[in-house]
Amino acid sequence: MTQRPSARAPRSEGPRTTLRLPEALAAVAERLARELDISRNDALLRLATRGARLYEQEQCTAVRRAERWAAVVPGAVGIDHADFPSPDEARDAILAVRDKAAAPAS
Repeated sequence: MTQRPSARAPRSEGPRTTLRLPEALAAVAERLARELDISRNDALLRLATRGARLYEQEQCTAVRRAERWAAVVPGAVGIDHADFPSPDEARDAILAVRDKAAAPAS
């Protein structure tokens, strides 16, 4: 693909890198570059930026999941790759906390 001078990626700050692209990623970058009439490097930068945003969202989701587990099942923080509790597990956990709160102090 021949690039016109106007289609070059704008200069940006930051470290330079050289890498080999997997064929599938190169094909996606080429397609995006053609669609937007930009250079392949600019297309790669856009794809990487979008991937970084998705990664950050996944990290926030993992933190939120741990907080919710801790709220429903105390001590559950630190469980990797855990699923949400089933409705029965959630009910049992809620009832256990309610029963503990209702029990007379010793």
